[in-house]
Amino acid sequence: MLGRLTGKSSFYYTKPLGFEKQSDFLNGVFHIETSIEYGELKERLKKIENKLGRVRTENKFGPRTIDLDPVIFNNQIKDIDVFERDFIKNPVMELLPELSDTLSCSNYQNHFPTIHEIIEKILSLLPELPVSVFGAGQWFCDRESPVGDIGIFVIVENILDKYEKILNQELRKSNLEKIESYPVRLRLFHLEEPEEKPSGKSSAAPSQNNTGSFISQSPSQSNKGSFVSQPLSQSNTESFIIHSLSQRNTGSFISRSTSLKLLYGKSLPV
Repeated sequence: MLGRLTGKSSFYYTKPLGFEKQSDFLNGVFHIETSIEYGELKERLKKIENKLGRVRTENKFGPRTIDLDPVIFNNQIKDIDVFERDFIKNPVMELLPELSDTLSCSNYQNHFPTIHEIIEKILSLLPELPVSVFGAGQWFCDRESPVGDIGIFVIVENILDKYEKILNQELRKSNLEKIESYPVRLRLFHLEEPEEKPSGKSSAAPSQNNTGSFISQSPSQSNKGSFVSQPLSQSNTESFIIHSLSQRNTGSFISRSTSLKLLYGKSLPV
């Protein structure tokens, strides 16, 4: 049992890639709400593949009865194939239109490993999971010779302002403060006033068990079908006001004209 099915995309027959002497594949995406953490989810999907007769060979493009791969988890892209393969991208955008702009960002695609590492760094260092993470600025809009820094906006609830400095320091330590010649600037925005918490050190890393949801996309070569799973958050179940996202020390806020690319968590209301 993976969770509760909340959406299913259209399915598409596609020609095989990399190894053409085999039948066509049937591809589609499922959106599933789950409380399973990402690592465990991957293991469970492998077990399902085995039960359905998946035989693993050295040829990863060869015939298989079923293929289950998590592609999106809490609206965070986990697999670069979603950028490159329309039979994954199109079903994902059908179920998650809020990711359409993100999936069309060439700079994100071209520097996916670095952006992924930055997001993972943010999630591991904060004392609790953020509400959302967005890419902002001309770089994320694929401008030619973009002006300004590569903005990473982290939307939080009860996290203190000091973590903005901590996160930027850690990016520098990890050599993630620049992509090519463009500086990466991380900024913290609050949904509400954070409460001061008693002093004390906690080494616990935040769990990614958000009771989120995930999409499964399925290439198959049989009538039974197969699918690839992608966990995502329920971005439409709760909305919040953009103008409440503010930096308390600077008085700045995210305006409705700001172009944002969703990298993790909940989308902003239209």
